[in-house]
Amino acid sequence: MASRREKFTRGWWFILPGITLMVLIVGAPLAMGFYYSLHDVFLYSFRNQVFVGLENYRRVLEDPLYINALRITTIFTIGCLVFAVGLGILIAFLLNARQVKFRSMWLALFLIPFVMTPVVGGIAWRFFIWQQEFGVVNQVISLFGGDMRYWLLDRETALLATIITNSWHLTPLSVLVFYAALTTIPDELHEAGRVDGAGPFQALWYIVLPMLRPHILFVSIIIITSAFREFDMIWALTGGGPGRSTTVLSIFAYNRGIANQDMGMANTIAFTMFVIMATVAWLYITVYRRRFQEH
Repeated sequence: MASRREKFTRGWWFILPGITLMVLIVGAPLAMGFYYSLHDVFLYSFRNQVFVGLENYRRVLEDPLYINALRITTIFTIGCLVFAVGLGILIAFLLNARQVKFRSMWLALFLIPFVMTPVVGGIAWRFFIWQQEFGVVNQVISLFGGDMRYWLLDRETALLATIITNSWHLTPLSVLVFYAALTTIPDELHEAGRVDGAGPFQALWYIVLPMLRPHILFVSIIIITSAFREFDMIWALTGGGPGRSTTVLSIFAYNRGIANQDMGMANTIAFTMFVIMATVAWLYITVYRRRFQEH
């Protein structure tokens, strides 16, 4: 009995430090956030807490500003997912081609946006890419006779500009993962595709993408969780404006907690973000696992 018990518990001793660290870093703040979400708590009077139960959640779910922020966050997340995964696969596929020279140099250049802090990247794009008078985008448009636009000051274009900028920051992660995955695909598969007359994009669709499904799942979850809680990049670009056209849930929670000093409501918004993200990740993994088992 002692040997069996020791064999069963031996593995837990190895993972105990990691579990303990995760509980301290993730579990404790999460529990505190949930605790404050059940109270009326204000920024400069934390001691004066009034228990309100689920009243904050009822108020949040009935608030049209919260619904609008949730809608904008969903659009922003899906946009970043499509751009980052799509461009990541395409760039990795092109870099993996035999004709590419200086592959290491290109990989290093593509990784620069990922190692750059979101605030610095957002400021750089705000003043050098989207700027109305001398920004790169408007300069290129003017070459073709188009009208210069205030991309970050127009409600119709501000959200698209933030999606593109944040996708630029996230795409290198996709490139790195997909390129590493592409190097594991046997050359025999590519040779068989070329023998059957498959062109580059046919090989991408029928050979590469099916082999990348597990990696697409991994990258998608990382990008979804990152984009859904993004704050720094959007704040550096637009501050949540113009109006509320780029006010995602993280900025909405910040405004309620700092500007309005209502920390109870801010923690409620933040905890709903956690619940939504955990549910989406669980559904995503469950559906993918079932489909994978069917095949």
